[in-house]
Amino acid sequence: MSKLNLEKKAAIVAHYMNTTDGYTNTAKEFGISESTVEMLVAQFKTNGIEGLTHKNGTYSGEFKMHVLEYQKQNSLSDKETAVYFKIPNRGTICIWRKKYLIGGYELLCRDGRGNPKNMATKKTKKNTEPETELEKLRKENEWLRMENAILKKLNALIQEEEESEQETKPESSEN
Repeated sequence: MSKLNLEKKAAIVAHYMNTTDGYTNTAKEFGISESTVEMLVAQFKTNGIEGLTHKNGTYSGEFKMHVLEYQKQNSLSDKETAVYFKIPNRGTICIWRKKYLIGGYELLCRDGRGNPKNMATKKTKKNTEPETELEKLRKENEWLRMENAILKKLNALIQEEEESEQETKPESSEN
């Protein structure tokens, strides 16, 4: 739903509410999924136009935990919970629940975007001196040996393939 601007979301909801098209035909009309139409309509009915504004933010671990506890206590679906807490995507709640089941509160609190904030940064090389001419030549020599070995292997594979093709071809009969 984040790719739809507020005007488009409002048009979708207005179309659904002012016609007899239902979720399926409204979805076809706007080229979106039925579940997106359902979510937009539910967000609008519960929260008004504010429910259609996209909130792209991060949620604290405490908030995520509160959402999951509220959902469980009130036996709500992911969609109902997302609408109640004004979370734009119901899949977010499913992801939170899976994280909580796998790693508990600690995993739920992790940002999830890239590395954890307390992860050590990549260690830099201790020896920052420029390479000597001998080291450069050794590396180049190693590289050329690898390249040569690869080319030999490729050549052997090509020859093997050509031989197998010749064996499978029917020989022409000469009288």
